[in-house]
Amino acid sequence: MAADLGELLVPYMPTIRVPRTGDRVFKNECAFSYDTPESEGGLYVCMNTFLGFGREHVERHYRKTGQCVYMHVKRIIKEVRAKLLYFEFFTYYSGTMPIIQ
Repeated sequence: MAADLGELLVPYMPTIRVPRTGDRVFKNECAFSYDTPESEGGLYVCMNTFLGFGREHVERHYRKTGQCVYMHVKRIIKEVRAKLLYFEFFTYYSGTMPIIQ
C-alpha cells in the first residue's frame, strides 16, 4: 500500500512542501469556517500552503489554486468511563492509625 501511495504522489511531488522552522501550519481550524479536526468531516491541510480547510471549502481551494495534495486531520474523541475510587476511613481510636481499605 505504501508503494502504491508513493507512486500516486510522484507527479505531485513538486507541489508538496515540508514545513520548516517558522512556517505556520493551520491544522486546528478552517480558514473560512469554524471546522476543526473534531468536526464531522475533519480538516484538510494543504501540503503547499499549510492552510486548513473544512470539507465544504477544500474543493474551492483546489479550484482556485490547483493544489491537490491535502493531509486529512481527524480527531475522534472517545468516551472514557472514569473509575470511581473511594477510600473508607475508619474511626481513629486511641493512637492507632486509621485503616484504609
